[in-house]
Amino acid sequence: MISRVLAGRYELLEKLGEGSLFAAYRARDHETNALVTVKLLLPAFADDTALVNALRQCFNTTSPLNHPRIARILQVTEHEGQLLVVTEFVRGINLKERIRRVAPFTLSVAVDIALAVAEGLESAHRAGIPHGDLRPHNIVVSQEGLIKVTDFGLLPALQASPMAQTAWLTRAAPYLPPEVSEGWQVTPAADVYALGVILFEMITGGVPFPADTPVAVALRHAKDPPPSPRAVNPGVPRAVEGIVLKAMQKLPEQRYPDMGAMLQDLRAVHDALRFGKPLSWSPLERPSAAGAEAHRPAAKGSAEREDTELRILKYLARVLAVLAGLVVIALAAVAFWVTRPAKEVPVPHLQGKLLVEARRLAQEAGLSLVVRQEEYNEQFPEGTVYLVQPEPGSSVKVGGSVQVWVSKGARTVLVPDVQGKSEDVARQQLVEAGLQIRNVETKAHLTAPAGTVLSQSIQPRERVPRDTPVDLQVSSGPPIPEPFAGDRERGFELVVPVQGEPGRMVQVRVEVQDVLGAYTVLDESHVAGERLIVPVRVRGRNVLFRIYLDNQLVHEEVRP
Repeated sequence: MISRVLAGRYELLEKLGEGSLFAAYRARDHETNALVTVKLLLPAFADDTALVNALRQCFNTTSPLNHPRIARILQVTEHEGQLLVVTEFVRGINLKERIRRVAPFTLSVAVDIALAVAEGLESAHRAGIPHGDLRPHNIVVSQEGLIKVTDFGLLPALQASPMAQTAWLTRAAPYLPPEVSEGWQVTPAADVYALGVILFEMITGGVPFPADTPVAVALRHAKDPPPSPRAVNPGVPRAVEGIVLKAMQKLPEQRYPDMGAMLQDLRAVHDALRFGKPLSWSPLERPSAAGAEAHRPAAKGSAEREDTELRILKYLARVLAVLAGLVVIALAAVAFWVTRPAKEVPVPHLQGKLLVEARRLAQEAGLSLVVRQEEYNEQFPEGTVYLVQPEPGSSVKVGGSVQVWVSKGARTVLVPDVQGKSEDVARQQLVEAGLQIRNVETKAHLTAPAGTVLSQSIQPRERVPRDTPVDLQVSSGPPIPEPFAGDRERGFELVVPVQGEPGRMVQVRVEVQDVLGAYTVLDESHVAGERLIVPVRVRGRNVLFRIYLDNQLVHEEVRP
């Protein structure tokens, strides 16, 4: 399959792997020249019409998702009858493979990954799309730490095909909450559970409910209490343990109410690790509301003491009532000023704009611009905004902020063809393309003017990593003839056939370059078809001869 072009535009460059349904390839889009991931449905499922239709429906539902933590779907098409899905390419390995290699992770790394995944899931949940098949296989981690979640919303399609579901269940069972295994509809609560399992696996190196078969794994998820990660890794703080256990509660209503709530706790842990704050709290031990009943007087004691206490209570009640009235008045005054309707403005269209221009447009709209992250992006040039939140057109209060993600340019760049161009132009084009110039070698050349690039160390139109060094070979002009020993004069006879249409007059010019310099020895008109013998006297070695017919160079040679 490698080097084949699918759907008329996607050239397969490398096989990335094979999952339950698709074989994944790194490919180049010939229309945009960008790297993409091409997923081709495995031949075993090509004739499963119900599965193919369900997959198309799922991809159509999830393709609008647009978030830096979600791998975007670029196109859904066919190649020779096989379903083909094109997604954003992320250079890296899936989280499952990374866990296999280096788990348990350091706490900060595990929390950062969980935080990034939760951000993508929270965005999808707000769009009404749960993942349903969240597991480390569907999370890609680049070498730079970029996190992307893939394969959103495919569980309904898998449920449409018994054969596909069987192949999928082997990998998915360790991450499925009890309600999904029992056939319930997928909700965001299932993603909360799965992220808790993934966090457990990152900080301990293993899944919480290992078993020999998918059915046995599902039974353990349904019956066994979630194990404590601290029992496996004593270095896990209580706060992280609490996040895992709360996310992995058996009943959905006992978990986090939504991904935003789990995200809030993950951010609290992230900040605590960053600033050295304690992590002794646990989301499982939220403070309960205070009782509404006031402390009652003791049943025992004299009537006089009871009357005294009652009078004190009545006095305090009157004082509190007065204070409460004053507080209500103050709050009403504050509320009047705080809740006055603030002017709202639409978020301007900033995607594709240079950061400087985006700041100006935001300022003109009365908004502040916050750069959330700078990442490599294959579709947007360096320094341009590729994602805006809130989305353009949505309303934001004047003085509010807009978050943007800025492109650092493509990770790989296209090498320009600078051969035949001046050295200054070549340097400029290579630097603008994101490359570096390393060595510049000069070499004599008979025809190339001095300063012209003769060759480059990397072939034109080749894709290479940004900042790759390029060597150039530049012409120093024609070779200087070496003086002949004793400066003795030599003689040659040049044979010049006059080419052209018979009978037509042709202008013949012969030029010589020796130690005395360059000069013309013949410049006459002759009839085409003649054969001229031109005697020449020269001095020195490496003498250069050039023959022109009608001012066109037709022959060039160097005689030692």
